[in-house]
Amino acid sequence: MVRKLRTNLKRLLSQRARNQYHWLMAWSAAAKYRFPARSLTVFGVTGTKGKTTTTHMLASILEEAGYRVALINGVAIRIAGEEQRNETHKSTLHPAQLQAYLRKAVDTGCDVAVIEVTSIGLDQHRVDHVPFRYTGITNLTHDHLDYHGTMARYREAKLALLRWPRLHTAVVNMDAEQGAWYLDRARAKQRWAVTLEKRLTTSGADRILTAERVQAGSTESSAVLVDGDERTKISLAFPGRFSLENAFVAAGMARAHGVGWGTISAGLAKLSSVPGRVERIAASRRGFTVLVDYAHTPDSLERLYSTLRPEVRGKMIAVLGSCGDRDKTKRPIMGALAARFCDLVFLTDEEPYHENPEQILKDIAEGVPRGRALFRPTAQTVRKTTKTILKKSDSGEGDWWWRVADRRSAIKQALMKAGIDDLVVLTGLGAQTSRIVGDAQVPWNDAEVVQELLTELGYV
Repeated sequence: MVRKLRTNLKRLLSQRARNQYHWLMAWSAAAKYRFPARSLTVFGVTGTKGKTTTTHMLASILEEAGYRVALINGVAIRIAGEEQRNETHKSTLHPAQLQAYLRKAVDTGCDVAVIEVTSIGLDQHRVDHVPFRYTGITNLTHDHLDYHGTMARYREAKLALLRWPRLHTAVVNMDAEQGAWYLDRARAKQRWAVTLEKRLTTSGADRILTAERVQAGSTESSAVLVDGDERTKISLAFPGRFSLENAFVAAGMARAHGVGWGTISAGLAKLSSVPGRVERIAASRRGFTVLVDYAHTPDSLERLYSTLRPEVRGKMIAVLGSCGDRDKTKRPIMGALAARFCDLVFLTDEEPYHENPEQILKDIAEGVPRGRALFRPTAQTVRKTTKTILKKSDSGEGDWWWRVADRRSAIKQALMKAGIDDLVVLTGLGAQTSRIVGDAQVPWNDAEVVQELLTELGYV
């Protein structure tokens, strides 16, 4: 009932009017908890993708340096070593929740706070009265246009974090398409640029971190970080260049705070996983692997698929959907990307909210046949795959791609299609512990469902 009332109010009031309410709530919450963030050194990370992983990396570095850390992101809330899942479906918490956790952080002796900051959170004043000292941006790609309307407005919303009052250091990933734009417009005592590819199209950086000997595999990655005359080996238990980009942003923010390079390297090496981010589950009796990831935008899907594909010896099988009541323009692009990179594709339900799930599937399906024109099976896949799977028809539906509305059933069918050396890539929900269907939050966790199905099928 309360959710319905909120939904109706949202339809009646303009976003500007609603944001006035958010502004008041932010001030009220901060005052209620006595402005706790003033007693902490606060780090904030924004970007379309990589925020959660980057905040985990940064927290691991700071803990290695001996700080008592409060970590607040879309997956977890960890305060002085005690962790709980973030079940709010918000990467940046409501001000009342955020300020309450910051007060708890201060009361339990935390020195620093690391916070994931979204564009919507910035626009809705959720992080008002949090004195960010160090901020970083990972990238800007297609997302949240249902809220912001245009990419220009979306880009401007994120800029706010790099222009925070009394900001000491802003760290910008220059390998992102909009990196130079953000560095030029950041307002901080220090502006740092990080790059794996030495894309330095601006001279506005006060300090530049570059890379040598970049190795980006499908299970781990490494590089030598270059800071002037200093060189530091960075080794990660995460795949791809995108993981290294995230690590460089985290490293830059930590170094700006005075953490030594040796500690930064050790802190990054210590982090073995982030829930729902390239999380691997082995089907030991069948010889294939399932990977659970939060990728839910065209850019994140392309980065994930293109990183994994070269080293998959068997078939790569995609299971994906798209969120309801959100940007619809990305759906056919996501379908096309799955068809471009994966041998088999299962389209399924994700979080429909109040939208018709069948329409969501139809939107994704429109892009699938178009993407298939770019599909290039590996030699191993051709040898191992039957002609039926690679059969060409008008659309390919029923031959190599399927619409399976029930998410559990879609995952089960994908697992049953998998064999030795195959990889099943399940995207969209990551570590979420529930799905929103209409006005209800339905308990759900992709990794747990995969484990249940593997046991049920006798694959583990």
